[in-house]
Amino acid sequence: MKKTEKKKRKLNKKRKYFRIFTRFFIFFSFIFLLIFAIKNSNLFTIKNVLIEGNKNVSATTIKNVSGLKKGNKYFIVSKKDRLKKIKAIPYINDAKISYSITGKVKVNVSERTPYYQMESSDYLIIDEDFRILKNSKKKSDNLVNLTGFNVDNPKAGNYILVNKEDEEKRNLLLELKKEEYSLRGNIREIELLDSIATFTTVGGIKIEFGSYSNTSYKLKMLSLILDDIKKTNKNAIIIQMEKGESPILITDGEKDDSNNEKNQKDDNDRKEKNDKSYREVEKN
Repeated sequence: MKKTEKKKRKLNKKRKYFRIFTRFFIFFSFIFLLIFAIKNSNLFTIKNVLIEGNKNVSATTIKNVSGLKKGNKYFIVSKKDRLKKIKAIPYINDAKISYSITGKVKVNVSERTPYYQMESSDYLIIDEDFRILKNSKKKSDNLVNLTGFNVDNPKAGNYILVNKEDEEKRNLLLELKKEEYSLRGNIREIELLDSIATFTTVGGIKIEFGSYSNTSYKLKMLSLILDDIKKTNKNAIIIQMEKGESPILITDGEKDDSNNEKNQKDDNDRKEKNDKSYREVEKN
């Protein structure tokens, strides 16, 4: 009698678990079929796509890459995958997608801004995050020219200065753009060799920056020197940051300037009031 009761209890438990499993299976199958039906119904058919924020990348390119085309099903591809594909476009920095129940899709993008250029087989146009935006046949007049190192894979969408041995060069470029030095927009050429760096200003002054050590201090000094050159109207041609105990400014004394006498007096007054932070020599 006891054995029969035990068998009945076990059988009842099995039936109970089977009923629970069956109910869950039916429930989730229903949910799956409902979602599948909704996704493939006309309810989520794309009726209109609006692209905003793009200048260099065409709306057609963004639509093609993301698969957001009129007549397509919006939920066939996940929003995350669509955004990933849009951000893979070299010029795109960020993107957002919104969808309304009426079938209207809005894509808002922010684009990267060219900042550097490098001469390779073509000219590589590069942004401030060191991403290659495009290859150009023409050289631009308003970008900072980078030289002195090679790019392993000069393909649009890739990044430069990504290797461990490039870290010092990368850090120097990042430091150069900081507002505290007021050098942004004043540097036209940057040569980054393995052990030393050289700049050229928009005005044509060559800056022998030297090694990648004491970067912050040297940039502060450079900022002060350039500011002093601007105020005194010196005909500066070279600034040497590591040729002695203090930076050296080399000037060309042949400059014809009606204000030279006044500038010299102002410079002498400045020398009397303050210790010089750099030495000045005249080109022979």
